Amino acid sequence: MWTYVLFNIKSNLKRKENLILIVLFIICEIALLFILNTKSFTESPYQTSLGISIASVSQKNDPKLYQEFMDEVNLIRQTIDKGEQDGKDKNWKSYCEYKVKVSVLEAQWYMVTSNMPNDSYFEHADVLEELRKEYGLPDLSQYEKLIVQKSNDINLYFCSMQQARYFDYLLKHDLTPITYSYVDASSVSLQIARYILPVVLPLLVGLLLFQQRERRAKTEKTILTISGVKKKYVRWNLISDVLFVLLVVFIPILVYMIILVPFKGVSNLIYPVLYYKPGFTGFHYWDTQGLDHIELVASGLTNMSVNQFTTPGMELMPLWQCTLFVAFGLVLSTIFYVLLITVLSKLMKNKYLSLLVFLVVLGLCSFASPLGNMQKINTFNPMSYRDFGMNLLGTSYFGYFAGIVIIGLYSVILYLVLKWCAKKVRV
Repeated sequence: MWTYVLFNIKSNLKRKENLILIVLFIICEIALLFILNTKSFTESPYQTSLGISIASVSQKNDPKLYQEFMDEVNLIRQTIDKGEQDGKDKNWKSYCEYKVKVSVLEAQWYMVTSNMPNDSYFEHADVLEELRKEYGLPDLSQYEKLIVQKSNDINLYFCSMQQARYFDYLLKHDLTPITYSYVDASSVSLQIARYILPVVLPLLVGLLLFQQRERRAKTEKTILTISGVKKKYVRWNLISDVLFVLLVVFIPILVYMIILVPFKGVSNLIYPVLYYKPGFTGFHYWDTQGLDHIELVASGLTNMSVNQFTTPGMELMPLWQCTLFVAFGLVLSTIFYVLLITVLSKLMKNKYLSLLVFLVVLGLCSFASPLGNMQKINTFNPMSYRDFGMNLLGTSYFGYFAGIVIIGLYSVILYLVLKWCAKKVRV
């Protein structure tokens, strides 16, 4: 079997049309990496503090306590000014320490001013309390009696809480804050996976494989006459096609990683990435109806929503682990695309027609489910999961786990159809 698989891969690599496509694909990737690297120098790796609002505080309840509170607020403001300057001066250790302190105080203040009935609304409150004590920060809960009007909005708490844990992780692992477009040996695969492959991968599969039926016709007529081979033949071709596409996709990425290692190393493999845990562990649709806009705050390689109810579910994951999960999603997507173009080529005599139908079907599915789409019916749309990086990292409305299940299910169905085609449709 493997002799036949390797023969198919080698024959695909030798074809002039395929070589041209591969070269164009690599040029696109190199251009993207150059653009992202340039963009990363203009992006800010630090975020503006959300601040502590004193609009709901009145000195009438206790003037002396109010003055103590204002003294604390002034100290916090001085810390913010110094911290922002540390960021501009690239004094990253001091900056990360400032971000932890301010974010812990902000999160604590949002807890104090919130009208939520119990602590179950405040995830990781125990972690924040430990950080407050560890960094020697004041307890703002003592000023609760100054509050004249509490709020039901706790979204800012979640954002501050996540930032406190994120920057504490950076500080304790001696990591430098990076920007959303940052490119090095550790992040290059994730950047390509979310900027290029969602669009290029289906095009690449369609263009690389649409001529397979015509080229294999004579071989198939011979092979399918051999006893015991017919049942395995579909599987052999599927494996060779999938491996061929995966080699085209992943070999260049591995080369980029090796080239970038001497420049920036691989220390960022443990860099923290915020991922959406409910969408990672089960079928979880983000209910964000009623939002007029979504305000995003960059935290390294993740865009975190300030005003979405998805924010509470964000957890930390090391970049190497995130990369593996995204790579698994890409492999599954590749299998799905290969199966779809193969089934269409079996059902249609004209190879150009099969390619056209392949592109039209995926195009219509993509149009029906743009990456910001919130329609629940698109849970079953395979193109809602064309970017597993977004599904995992919390910037798509559909979760990672749902994508793995849905794409996996469609792949199984297409494989069964392909086996039926091998029995019923003439070569």
